[in-house]
Parts: sequence; C-alpha cells; structure tokens
Amino acid sequence: MPVVTVKMPKPLHARLVAEARRRRTTKSAVLREAFAERQTAAPSGSFYERAKHLIGAASGPGDLSTNPKYMEGYGESRRP
Repeated sequence: MPVVTVKMPKPLHARLVAEARRRRTTKSAVLREAFAERQTAAPSGSFYERAKHLIGAASGPGDLSTNPKYMEGYGESRRP
C-alpha cells in the first residue's frame, strides 16, 4: 500500500488522535474512512444536471446579459 505523509495543524491532529482512540483503531484507518466517505458524497453529473431545477426560477428580461440598455447607470453612485 502506498504511504502518504500529511501535515496538519495541532488542533486537527488532536481531534484525529482522539477519534482514533475512541474507535480503538489507527489514525490511518480514520483518515481512510473519512476520505472514502468524502469521495462518495461528491456530487455527480454536470453542473446543468445539478442546477436544472433552478432554471426559470427567477423572472426578468431574457436579454439581461446581452442588452447594453440594462447597463445604463451601472457603477454610478446611488447617493443623491
């Protein structure tokens, strides 16, 4: 099995040591399990597939990002 060296802040290392003791296992086993859980929890699919339920949720003009008339006054102070 390949070996990996990890540097971490002392408070995080203390948490790792405590968790390993609580589980009565090694620090390596705790890290492997946490990493494996993180990988399975990663979102799958494209951004579009994950966000398509939001399409059409907001109302407004269809050409908001391309029509320069909507940029009039942009960046100017709103103070009177």
